[in-house]
Amino acid sequence: MSQSIPQLQSGERRLPQSQEEVLEQLLDEFDLLPAQLQLCARYLIDHPHEVGLQSMRTLAANADVHPNSFVRLARHLGFDGYESLRERFRDFVRGGIGSSPDRVAWLRELDRKGGSAAIFGSMAEACLDNMEKMFAQQSLGDFERAINWMIDARRVYVLGLGLAYPLAYNFWYVARMGFDHFILSPRHGSLPSDDVIRMDGRDCLVAMTFQPYRRDTLAAVQQAKEKGAKIIGITDSNAATLCREADLGLVAPTHTPQFFQSNAAVAALLETLCALLIVRGGDAASAAVEAFHSARWEENIYDES
Repeated sequence: MSQSIPQLQSGERRLPQSQEEVLEQLLDEFDLLPAQLQLCARYLIDHPHEVGLQSMRTLAANADVHPNSFVRLARHLGFDGYESLRERFRDFVRGGIGSSPDRVAWLRELDRKGGSAAIFGSMAEACLDNMEKMFAQQSLGDFERAINWMIDARRVYVLGLGLAYPLAYNFWYVARMGFDHFILSPRHGSLPSDDVIRMDGRDCLVAMTFQPYRRDTLAAVQQAKEKGAKIIGITDSNAATLCREADLGLVAPTHTPQFFQSNAAVAALLETLCALLIVRGGDAASAAVEAFHSARWEENIYDES
């Protein structure tokens, strides 16, 4: 028996007039959609450039749903069918994403060789594609807001658990070279909540989690919101709970043919944030970085050979 779609609004629904309006409505109503339609919505949100290029059956196979689920989602949005929804995406520009002829030829040659070469090629394609999408789809305005919040905050807590921990650690390690108000959370022997209880409206929490999303990270985010702290969420989908709970969400794709996510695009996002932080921090941040490195050289930490 099919699951009925809840009525989200009274009266006649306004038909989305653009790709942007479709995505905005999907994000607004995501939590109220049945599970199968959430899978469809997540795929459209994360891969809008594919909607106008791929068939409905191809999208359904990629999203691991029945093709009719996309028809149901289209009708839920007010369209008479999937093709009417698809029309809203036909003019979507890939924003420079694409492969050069040389790159395509190289990847195809690796695939023809098979074995390790094929795996090497598929990994290269996934990492490069994730990186391109992250930069092409990112909003520079969102980056600048995040930088301003972190610089102006009394304290910036950087939270990552599980596979997100080394990413959070590296971001904190670099950021603290220029600023002394960045704090890695949780600290050794403690819990995220130990830091959350000290937060207030003057603080900022940079939280990151990726599929499968950590409940403890999301719980810390909700607690920090109650304390009034600004939340910057870093995750792999605009439809992720973290992205929707955060005051500002930054997204990096993690798609990969291997058995766990690729962090290449996430690392690039965090490195870009670090670069912008130091530049926006001005002379004080630059001087702090120089002093940090000078101290390391003087202590003979690095091998000069």
